[in-house]
Amino acid sequence: MGAEAKAPTDWSDWERYRAGVQHPASSIKPADLARARENIKRYPWAQAYAERLRESADTLVPRITPEYLVRMLERTTPGCVGPCPACRAKGLPWHPNGQWSWSEETADQLTCNVCKTVFPNEEFPEDIVLQSKWDPEQKFTFVGQGPPFRCFGYNARPSLTGIIRARKVSRITTHLRTLAHAYALTEDARYARAARAILLRMAEVLPRYLVRAGYAYGEYADCDPHVAAERISNLPTDELVVPPNKPDRKLHTAYWSASRIGSSGMDGGWVCTVTEAYDLTCMAKEGDTPVFSKEDRVRIERDVLLEGAYLAACDPSINNKSVGNRAGAAMVGMCVGHPGLVHFGLDGFRKTVEEWFLPDGGTSESAAYAMMTMGGVRNFALMFRGYSDPPGYRGPDGVRLDNFDACRDTRYGDCWQGLVWTLQGNLLHPPSADSYRTTRISASYAELLALGYPTPEHIALLKELSGDEAPASPEAAIFYREPGLEARSVPPLSLPDMVFPFLSHGYLRTGQDGRKSLALLSASDWGGHHHQDSLDLYYWKDGRELLSDLGYLWDHPDSYQTRRTFAHNLVVVDRKDQKTRGRGGSFHLFGCTPRVKVMEASSQAYDAASTYCRTCIQVDHGDAGSYLVDLFRVEGGTERDYVFHGPGGDYQVTGLALAPDGQVEREVRFALRFPLARVGELYVADVEIRRVMPGEQEGPNLIAPILGEVGSQPAGWGYYSGDGTGDWGIAPSDEAGGRCMRVRALKPHENGRMNVALLAGKSDGYRGEGALSGSMGATYKARFRLRGNVPQVRVQAVYWPNDPKSPDDRSYVNIINAPVDEGWQHYEVTFTLPTSVLPLTDVQRAEGGNPWQITWSLEGDYTFAALAPGAPGETVRLGNGWGQRDHRNRDRGAVLPYVVRSSRGPKPVTFVTLFAGAPKGKLPVRGIRVLPLPADTPSDAIALAVETALGTDIVLSQLQPRVLRVTTPLGELVTDGLAAAVLADGQAPVAAALFGGTRLSLGAASVTIARGRYAGRVAGTGSARGEAWFVLDGELPKEGVRPGETLFIEADGMRRAYPIRRVAVVDGETRVYTKTEGTGFEARPGESWEILPSASWGR
Repeated sequence: MGAEAKAPTDWSDWERYRAGVQHPASSIKPADLARARENIKRYPWAQAYAERLRESADTLVPRITPEYLVRMLERTTPGCVGPCPACRAKGLPWHPNGQWSWSEETADQLTCNVCKTVFPNEEFPEDIVLQSKWDPEQKFTFVGQGPPFRCFGYNARPSLTGIIRARKVSRITTHLRTLAHAYALTEDARYARAARAILLRMAEVLPRYLVRAGYAYGEYADCDPHVAAERISNLPTDELVVPPNKPDRKLHTAYWSASRIGSSGMDGGWVCTVTEAYDLTCMAKEGDTPVFSKEDRVRIERDVLLEGAYLAACDPSINNKSVGNRAGAAMVGMCVGHPGLVHFGLDGFRKTVEEWFLPDGGTSESAAYAMMTMGGVRNFALMFRGYSDPPGYRGPDGVRLDNFDACRDTRYGDCWQGLVWTLQGNLLHPPSADSYRTTRISASYAELLALGYPTPEHIALLKELSGDEAPASPEAAIFYREPGLEARSVPPLSLPDMVFPFLSHGYLRTGQDGRKSLALLSASDWGGHHHQDSLDLYYWKDGRELLSDLGYLWDHPDSYQTRRTFAHNLVVVDRKDQKTRGRGGSFHLFGCTPRVKVMEASSQAYDAASTYCRTCIQVDHGDAGSYLVDLFRVEGGTERDYVFHGPGGDYQVTGLALAPDGQVEREVRFALRFPLARVGELYVADVEIRRVMPGEQEGPNLIAPILGEVGSQPAGWGYYSGDGTGDWGIAPSDEAGGRCMRVRALKPHENGRMNVALLAGKSDGYRGEGALSGSMGATYKARFRLRGNVPQVRVQAVYWPNDPKSPDDRSYVNIINAPVDEGWQHYEVTFTLPTSVLPLTDVQRAEGGNPWQITWSLEGDYTFAALAPGAPGETVRLGNGWGQRDHRNRDRGAVLPYVVRSSRGPKPVTFVTLFAGAPKGKLPVRGIRVLPLPADTPSDAIALAVETALGTDIVLSQLQPRVLRVTTPLGELVTDGLAAAVLADGQAPVAAALFGGTRLSLGAASVTIARGRYAGRVAGTGSARGEAWFVLDGELPKEGVRPGETLFIEADGMRRAYPIRRVAVVDGETRVYTKTEGTGFEARPGESWEILPSASWGR
């Protein structure tokens, strides 16, 4: 650390520098107050908002009494969330966090939104009591009825009183903000006095609030909260836990969910709200008398603000939660004069925008979690507008901050660019990965963008989201919107076609402003909050999801249903989920011409697939409509299923002779798996596995009895050795018929991982030739007893659907996360080995050798159609599958029609599909067929004739450039392009486009390019003053590179696509700019480069 810097938990900086703070100093500056007064003077909307705020504050002032504050800010640490015990008792679905209603009018009651049970409730008494030894005044009570709830792998019991305490803290904090803002706009001392009373009550209780594990975990660190914050995974005393959990002196999930005020690892939002309120009111006066005494201010700064930030100051990690806690720390530091906290918080912000977000500004998780992260860091943009450290201070790195601006001096703007450029036309984000249909940039964020980056694009976004006359977010606009902004003329908001080099998403759009339709191809690599969805295709048009992504079920127990590969629009290989680690994802082609656009990407999502590549070609006939051609190439694997789900149940099928598809029962080898992921031992006894027969009858037990000497390894059982060392065999047991099985995990692998397992069924965990014989699609009941010294065991069925001799053929069914302790516990579970066909109901089947079409009728007299040209040997199935998209179960039981096209065998296959949406009666397409190619043409090449309302279009694609001569309805087409298209009106070509080739000719249509590929070595990169560029060795096109072309960079085995903004020769070196005037992507190091030019022709 620098000479002046101290740890952020050292408060001596505060004592030294607090007198130099000029309030307000944090997120609302004096200039913002002046702006608010001017807005109130000029605009009715601001006057109305200020009046509403005053009215709300007026109702609060008489309510803020000592008795009220004692009731709302209780002496006992708040809880957080938890499941509803009444829902479980009534057999209703329950959510781990519950779905609760709470009202201040009945502040000591909590109501379940699902079953309507009101708590406290004598049927569900909180009869488990944990009393703190560090602070004996605090007792925590939990519902003891029934077994524990399994919440995210933890044995949880709900504390409804704890949830109530958390709701009270949240409500009084909202009141505090209202009072502070009302004072800021009116300078009415009554509001400041009420705010002071709340803050002083917080100063009474907060220092004694324990550090708690959030969500439903119910663990409290029973020691000094500062010590708990510093030693969260090495506590000096046992933490308080509900049985059967046992203390291990580690707070469950550590900082990830830790809180003192009722959050789940996100106290920073509360800290920011409270700090801003203090900052706005602490200098208030009533006449000449300060509302806050000097003693009040010291106490609140120490016992509320610094105390509230202490937990964050101990957490070094950066994630979508901790970044908001860092914002709280920075705001406290700025408000009270603790520059060490300011630097600690700013370090988190910098790491967020430079490391949590991807190098191209894209989200590392999903749009929803990017917005959550932006919510955590938004105050940095407001706080750091010309911030300077106290005179003489230097931060931990020896550097001081002078006139620092978060918007100007960091990559924050790149992150917002990524969020704006990934919007669809209705200004919502596609629900990709862990995101929702409602994820969006709110009006309040648009106000922030217009303040920090007042570009025409951002002003246009603000005008559309918020409006001029009455802003949608007046609480932000009144402080941050410049008076007179409504008079600024800017072009309408438009959204660009775009490919991201690190996010690996491609966006093709239609419409003059890019907002009529969106085709999104995702080739993102695996990461947190991702799905098993590599090369998923999402299609939105005219305000409707046509090819939808089911999105995110949050913490729902069934969340896997929308994460799995089968829930997406792609190809499933061998009926398995895609792998996660190492799946990669690269774009090979991305080009846009006025009428035709193309994108192509591949990944390594399946080890069995040597080719896994998707090409999307968008053809736009303007007023006559547009369509999307989808080409999915796969080589390898045994079963290749092209899957997509339609937008609803109102559809018609033509060209397919559908008939009920009987579920074909097929033998499969499987075993029951009891894994150990940590050092310890597990005993297993009385194992039964019986098939469930019709009428709930049970078949014979498939498990062989345990016969042999103690220590021997009996027939019919097995052991898996993955990481680490262990042993297994028969063990004696006085309580389990004299014999049981034991497996021990003895020593982790040098990589730190432990992974061994006992198997009920003869198998080494890799192969299963001698394992249990079962049937795909059959349901089994398993019974067993467990004891041991590990906390839980994730019991699974491992099975080999195609080849039990192949480790690559292994698949798993998760059965139960079974809690384990020293006494025998009995379990009875049911599981189903996945059907050999598909996870669908009401399945119909047809041969798909001839052209066919499915047409959906949607609300508003709209039509969506999927057309296929037919393929020899292809089978088409149509059935109902998972359709629920709401984690609150409001659409429980919803289904969608799934279309599955199957091709067996390892040979290369290309699934060809055309998608189109239009108002009823105006579909732009009539049919699609595959055109014959010369006999020696490689299998990756394909040419299509698309019958449209205007004529016949020709679309061609191949993975390697070669000259093709194709006989078409319009004449002979000759091209060597990677992609090409000719659009026709009647029998005459009217437009053509060529990508990655030198020539295209068909009748009057002719496109030529000097070279179809330019490539060379990357000599370097550069960045300065809002610009970024690659320095390239190698020849570029003499006619120049058209802005919008794509530069492909190879680096570390990945191929990354950068849109080119301009090309220039500077100081003798060729620079390809990927960022100009602050717009575009930073140039990251690479090894080689490639440009695949495109060109078009039009009549």
